[in-house]
Amino acid sequence: MNADAVFWGSVISVVICVVIIGFLAVKVGQLMKKDAERHNK
Repeated sequence: MNADAVFWGSVISVVICVVIIGFLAVKVGQLMKKDAERHNK
């Protein structure tokens, strides 16, 4: 298979999307933990 610019562009886009989704998931988890701690006090 001849990897051209379109192939590499799509691979990089998918990697960036996965990184962003993972980052957002971590942030949401942290916010939920903080909210639960405040709620328990």
